[in-house]
Amino acid sequence: MMRIIAIPFGWILKLCYLLVKNYGIALLLFTLVIKLIMLPSSIKQQKASAKTARLQPKLEQIRKKYANNKDKLNEATMELYNQEGVSMGGSCLPMIVTYVILFAIIEVVYAPLSYISSIPKDKIDSAVQTVADLYRVSSAVKADVTADRPQGWTISQRLEQGITVEELLGKLNTSVEESVDEETGEKTEARVGLGYSEERLTELVKMFEENPGLDEYFNDSTKVSPRLLAGGNTTRAQLIVLSAANDYPQLFDSEVSDFCDDFDYTFLGFYLGGYPSWKNIYVLIPILSFVSQIALTFLSQFFMKRNGQNVSQGKGMMTMLYLMPLLSFWIAFSFPAGIGIYWIYSSLTAILQTVFMNLYYTPARLEVILAKEAKKKSRKPSLYQLALEQQKAQQGSTGKSLLDDLDEPEVKLTKNERKEIERQKINDARKRLVDDEEDVDPRVLEARKRMAEKYGE
Repeated sequence: MMRIIAIPFGWILKLCYLLVKNYGIALLLFTLVIKLIMLPSSIKQQKASAKTARLQPKLEQIRKKYANNKDKLNEATMELYNQEGVSMGGSCLPMIVTYVILFAIIEVVYAPLSYISSIPKDKIDSAVQTVADLYRVSSAVKADVTADRPQGWTISQRLEQGITVEELLGKLNTSVEESVDEETGEKTEARVGLGYSEERLTELVKMFEENPGLDEYFNDSTKVSPRLLAGGNTTRAQLIVLSAANDYPQLFDSEVSDFCDDFDYTFLGFYLGGYPSWKNIYVLIPILSFVSQIALTFLSQFFMKRNGQNVSQGKGMMTMLYLMPLLSFWIAFSFPAGIGIYWIYSSLTAILQTVFMNLYYTPARLEVILAKEAKKKSRKPSLYQLALEQQKAQQGSTGKSLLDDLDEPEVKLTKNERKEIERQKINDARKRLVDDEEDVDPRVLEARKRMAEKYGE
């Protein structure tokens, strides 16, 4: 399902790469385009948050009034949301959509061969299967420990002992494991091992024979991340194909090797297939990813408080905000640099978007926008309202609303924000006047015109 969603994003990333011929810069363009695509969703979320913030004073009154009656507290809260046209899940839906798109984008970033190249799928799958098998065999060789070699072996060390690659892999492919039943003391044997077919085993033997040190390469976590191969031959292994094809092009189909050789998988001269470590400069990527996410978290909180939103109410959301910096650091540190670069881009563009949205959609401007939208919407009763009215009718209620005794909260606005609202009201009045001119007597319009010419607007 996620791959289906990822396909259109793959087209966008491919177009970005074709424009600049550099994956690092293409990722930046790609991130900007995605932010523009998701801008309507972000605006909707901003409006939903503003609506919820407007209700906080009334919600506080409801909590105090019905503190000892949980049923009425819930009923009054729902009635207020319904009266103001606020959906309780309205601010969550855009966020859910955002995260669905985010995971689709990560799928695209993980799989440049599928989404940027024009290589047939069967050749890509074959390349991914090759790196998965080579890693599995290399791990098995290292794990075949003995009493005199508890840290494991390499193929070259086994060759020095006179054991051929064919013999070694054959043993690992069909090894037998003995176990003893504690109650009966009987010995049982179970055939375990890699379980490859003879044909595939022959191919793997040939690869290791023709490429000395191949097992050491695949056991080096700075070159091949085990996390990219977790779960077998997934699309994430394409990032290993990119680097392995540069070091061992003979292992893959020529079309795959040629693409990997021509593909500029760099940013500012740094190979994006490299892995961050405390011993190399790539460590700056997870650090910058963490810092940018922390900055985004505090900036979001600042604007939420400034706009009157009750931050403490969204505990789940706040937990997510604080977990995201740690998650971004872990991802950027655990995977190739390209993933970390994307996270940094995403955080920086999110910071710019947050600043823009909150400077443009001030509380005063949102007040005017929401008021206009409320006028345009039809006041058809919602399903909840119909159910509530039916319940009151069955209970013989007088029809008095639980909100009738609530005081109208005063909205605190700055002097400039009050001026903006008054200016908007004047503009709306002028617009209504122009719209109604067709229904006014021409003599009245002529009199208005003369008065305007004599005394000014």
